[in-house]
Amino acid sequence: MTRSVGTYSSDCNVIGSIPDYGVLLDYIIEKNTASGDGGFVFRTQNTVSRFTKSIDTGVLQFASEAHKKMFMDAIAGEKYTRAEKMIILFWQMVYANRLFGKITGSIFMPAIYSGRVTLDKNEVLSYLRFLQKEEPQSLPWSENTLDTTASKYLSTLKKLGLAEGSLIKTILHPVISDNLFVYFVRWALAVDSNKTLNNPYFFYSFYDNNGLISRLKKIDLIPYWNISQIGNDVTIELKHHE
Repeated sequence: MTRSVGTYSSDCNVIGSIPDYGVLLDYIIEKNTASGDGGFVFRTQNTVSRFTKSIDTGVLQFASEAHKKMFMDAIAGEKYTRAEKMIILFWQMVYANRLFGKITGSIFMPAIYSGRVTLDKNEVLSYLRFLQKEEPQSLPWSENTLDTTASKYLSTLKKLGLAEGSLIKTILHPVISDNLFVYFVRWALAVDSNKTLNNPYFFYSFYDNNGLISRLKKIDLIPYWNISQIGNDVTIELKHHE
């Protein structure tokens, strides 16, 4: 499913300003079970409102009820570690926040696949300037806002456990357990109907095509899906499995 087009939101900046993503997860859990602002405690209600609104619009957007249930169950349950929940949150933001997904697909994932060790703000800022020239009506922001967005994007990666450092970020490669990989495949097929590796969300797997195919064919994962391959064309059919 393709996310709607239009003016890019500034949710990236607000979410990047949240100091503790553990509290962000708590808010998501509490929002799914009760009303209120979860664990956010700040000086003003206005600050809380900014954070919760950006989470609602920049994270909690779903392709279907099945997608929503999958995400909420993963965040609220004990099947995944805190570090794994941060990667699940990363994938969810790729889907829910169009600008975050664009930056990630154009800057961060190519850096991962090319074996890069570091990422700096100027790379993200240069991409945002390029995007603004390509889509001036969708990104009518000042240079200062673009600069802030570049910084907040890298801050978000750091809080998600995908980078460390200050001015120049060292890229951290996540450990993708079998449980997390199964979640990823189900998520990719939940947010886009394409059952082949041409599904655009498979690009965010942290595996190149050969690695992805090898992982999909892992014998321990046979209970979760059927794989058919003709040449380089791979089709995935999920099995019903709890």
